[in-house]
Amino acid sequence: MAVEKPHLLSRDLLNFIHSVPDYRRMNKGNCKHKLSDMLLLVILARACGCETRKDIVAFGTIHLSYLQDHLGILAKGCPSEPTLCRMEGGIDDITLASLVSTLSRKYVSEHDGANRRHIAIDGKFMLGTKIGDGRSPDVVTAFSVTDRLPLDTEMCEVKSNEIKATPKIIERADYMNGCVITADAMSCQSSIIKGIVGKGADYLIALKANQKAARWSVEDTVPTLRPNDEWKSEWELAHGRLYQRRCRVYSDISGIKALEKFLNVKAVVTIDTHTIEKNSGTEQNQTRYYITSLEEGAQTLDRISRMHWGIENNLHWTLDARMSQDSTKRKETKSARNLDSIQKLVYIIYTIASKKHLPEAIRKRKELLKVKFSAIASYAKNSLAYAISLLSL
Repeated sequence: MAVEKPHLLSRDLLNFIHSVPDYRRMNKGNCKHKLSDMLLLVILARACGCETRKDIVAFGTIHLSYLQDHLGILAKGCPSEPTLCRMEGGIDDITLASLVSTLSRKYVSEHDGANRRHIAIDGKFMLGTKIGDGRSPDVVTAFSVTDRLPLDTEMCEVKSNEIKATPKIIERADYMNGCVITADAMSCQSSIIKGIVGKGADYLIALKANQKAARWSVEDTVPTLRPNDEWKSEWELAHGRLYQRRCRVYSDISGIKALEKFLNVKAVVTIDTHTIEKNSGTEQNQTRYYITSLEEGAQTLDRISRMHWGIENNLHWTLDARMSQDSTKRKETKSARNLDSIQKLVYIIYTIASKKHLPEAIRKRKELLKVKFSAIASYAKNSLAYAISLLSL
């Protein structure tokens, strides 16, 4: 007799698994495995470090008795690689991505007042998949840097880019009110900024050459203006380089007509970075330009601009370095997006575990984010029971 699962797995995770629509014709009577069982196997195997379908099948075969006795799944054995392949290509990718995002948002904490939520919007190519024109699919993610959790995703359509995908995320976002939104220059579009402001959020967005008139006007005008606030960092050493940042805020921008098409622009921000290679002594200077609706000081705006890279250093780094997303090959965009959704779900599990279920020995070093993720992954690989405890969220 099957053992009941709810005491081992969180109710939210169980609801998620059973909410995924089955793609098969269930009335034909030839479905050997339950979709919920296969999904749980894949999630648990990937949480334990499995990367390929072959790894997942080997994991399920080795631990079959344990999974049957303790989780009550896979009563008819472990599914084969072709079965997992058909599952990954059969599940509706839009629905799965939406369910993962909905689950993630349940664990987002409240932020208001001075402690505003910071949401970074950025895309990532899945380099292991090549579509018809030789390009890799691009998945755009709205990521809460404050909570280290993905809030929503959208895959760019064929022959399209982030300019068309980002508005879809903003349009259905009911979590942006009062937040600070950061994005790269691809999102520096009047329609996107209008959507952000319409959601009651503020923004800090990079200004580059894709907006030629605005960029050139800013470059020509800013040297003639006096900054309203200025802040310079101390020299820092990282990755074999010494660097120093200087942030300036220019609020008197009424003379820059090219910025009038962007809604609610309050200031232009410039960040100068002076870098010195430690070994060679080579020096490099770089100036980046931003437009913002925030009325904050230079030090705060510099911190916000740096926090934007939390999506790269947390989410994208984990997907590549810990889950080998870029080296995992898929033939279809649908399978690729379903892979991305499952990997993001595992990332969510890791993140929540890092806040709730870290062993005390690791909790003492919790400020080291990369150590934290690697430690959780290491524990999961070495202990199936611990990996199951991660799924209790």
